[in-house]
Amino acid sequence: MTTAVLFISLFVCMFIGMPIALALGFSSVITILFFSSDSLATIALKMMANVSEYYTLLAIPFFILSSQFLSTGGVPARPKPPLSLLSTPSSSPFSAIVISAH
Repeated sequence: MTTAVLFISLFVCMFIGMPIALALGFSSVITILFFSSDSLATIALKMMANVSEYYTLLAIPFFILSSQFLSTGGVPARPKPPLSLLSTPSSSPFSAIVISAH
């Protein structure tokens, strides 16, 4: 019964046009609210305690967050590094890599 509610709520959310990530989260929360004896705060606390043991998994969302900060902060619009001066517009940037590798 639990899996039926999970998948039905997931397909309903996707049918109304909700993005898949939000539909997965929303259907999971609905299933937890209906079929779990624990509160959402207790479940969130347990999940955070389990995730903190695997700190390498935390690097993935923080890497995505830092790339968002860098792209909105204008870092890509700054001048290119000095090695980019080694390649002209007519040559490939691969030449700078080959020169810097020696």
